[in-house]
Amino acid sequence: MSPAAPSVGRMISSGLDAVPKMLRHDSPRTRHEAMARGMLDHVLRDRRARRQFARRIADVSGSVPAFRTTTRSAADAFDLVGQSPSTGSSEILAVKLVIDGDLSEERLRSLLGSLERTPGSRLLLIVPRSRRSAVREVDDPTGRIRMVTWAQVAKRLVPHDPESAELWTALAEFGENQAVEDAQQPVAPKVLLDEEVTTELRDHLRSMLLVSDELIHRAPRFSSSRSHPRAWLHAGASGNDLGVEFDAVEDGSAIWLVGSRPQRSFPLGIGALGSDEEREAAIARLRAIASHADWRYDADLTFEPDSFIGTPASRKLEDARALLWEVLDPGRLEASGFPLVPRQQPDMTADRLSVRVHAPSIPRSGTFLVSIGGSSTWRTLLPRVTREYDHRTYVVQAKKSDSVQDLVTSVHEALHSLATKP
Repeated sequence: MSPAAPSVGRMISSGLDAVPKMLRHDSPRTRHEAMARGMLDHVLRDRRARRQFARRIADVSGSVPAFRTTTRSAADAFDLVGQSPSTGSSEILAVKLVIDGDLSEERLRSLLGSLERTPGSRLLLIVPRSRRSAVREVDDPTGRIRMVTWAQVAKRLVPHDPESAELWTALAEFGENQAVEDAQQPVAPKVLLDEEVTTELRDHLRSMLLVSDELIHRAPRFSSSRSHPRAWLHAGASGNDLGVEFDAVEDGSAIWLVGSRPQRSFPLGIGALGSDEEREAAIARLRAIASHADWRYDADLTFEPDSFIGTPASRKLEDARALLWEVLDPGRLEASGFPLVPRQQPDMTADRLSVRVHAPSIPRSGTFLVSIGGSSTWRTLLPRVTREYDHRTYVVQAKKSDSVQDLVTSVHEALHSLATKP
């Protein structure tokens, strides 16, 4: 692969060519996983991409390992094996790609067991965001498992490997989007009733308001685009301009500097601000960024915070955020007959986060808000559906036995009910 002219098409062709070689009758891999393996192998043929993958994803600080594919098809076979070029070293980095295949505790223990004969070796799992909990539940006292999501692969590599940015983005989208078709998250909707999680999310969203005001001079809002087809809470991130977004939590950070042309993503290192001192430190960091007149348009700008300001976001917050983003997903809303109202999305406030939708087939029903919050003291994160012309509101309940798909369906049913009733 020529580093100067990376080709998504050639990467996909490599993935398709690899499928029949890997899908044997006794292979535990799914077709999607076999294709992802071929695609990743294609990208790693480039030395620069391999170096960034080893550093940013595999956490290898020394010599860049040489990766090779494995020909075994047993359940404990790895997809890629990296070994240090240093002589006398028997440690290996085993890479396992998971999309829609088996991720049971039994299989993970089998993978770890195959590493026992090589002390110091590690297992790197690349999994969809929706399947992280299965890995977290496995007891690994020796710390041999390292897990990243497909989304994190792109988020970490695109800013540092611009030559292969399109390849990393396409590969990550393939890994995330092929995993599930319905709304699935590894937590139950009852997390939305947790008052501590509600308070935590509200505090982090208020930090997002501060960041947006200082850097973009307006409040964030939800929107969607071809590059962000799902729920996207951002301010100013469009075209060549760098903006900010509130998205998946990584290393405690939910607030990111992002750009699409070129694709960039940098954590701001700002969490929930619980004191005046933390707020002042956050403002100082933001004003230092904004002091550079062309910071939003500089394609070469990079940012690595030297410390974290405030309280980092927890895993429970990320669970709740990911679940709510399924509820607010414009694709799911439109498929149910309620697309977003173009150019009329409400700004986020300190008290409410919402999207505005309408029913083109029932124009007399007007517009609707799907929201969380609605008061100065949030007690839950339960979604609300409001018909705007008369403010009639349904609060969607989360039952203990509900799945995420059940919650999403309940929101859609509430919209249909308000649209058809006088």
